Amino acid sequence: MPTRIAELLLLSAFLILAVLLYRSTADFPSTVQGSTAMYVRFLGVALGVLCAMELFFSLRKKQAESKKINLAPRPVQFWGLLILLVIYSALQSTLGFYLASLLFLPSAMLLLGERKPLTIGLSTTAVILFVYLVFDRLLQVALPTGTIL
Repeated sequence: MPTRIAELLLLSAFLILAVLLYRSTADFPSTVQGSTAMYVRFLGVALGVLCAMELFFSLRKKQAESKKINLAPRPVQFWGLLILLVIYSALQSTLGFYLASLLFLPSAMLLLGERKPLTIGLSTTAVILFVYLVFDRLLQVALPTGTIL
């Protein structure tokens, strides 16, 4: 896909998102219409104005030679990671966050080119321990537990 077309499509999508964001504030409860709804409206208007300006400048820009967008210079790693993320998300309801993460993190590191078992093991352990200490113990956020345990 040429970069100009991709840029115009992306800007148009963000402009639509800005309008939808602004319109969503009508459904907010009356108690937050003066605070939260105003903030969301501001975000919607700011996003809309910035997108409209960029869209205007993009349309005024003279068409240079059309470059192709290379979304994935390494398609095997890109699609493999995308598939792993979908599987990881699906496994969280069954296995829970920690067990699914124990499977996902080493798999993703292997897919992205890490080959040292010590690095993979230490990184996985450090990430899971950090998440446990910060989110479970400190902030007391309920992470998915899963139905298998």
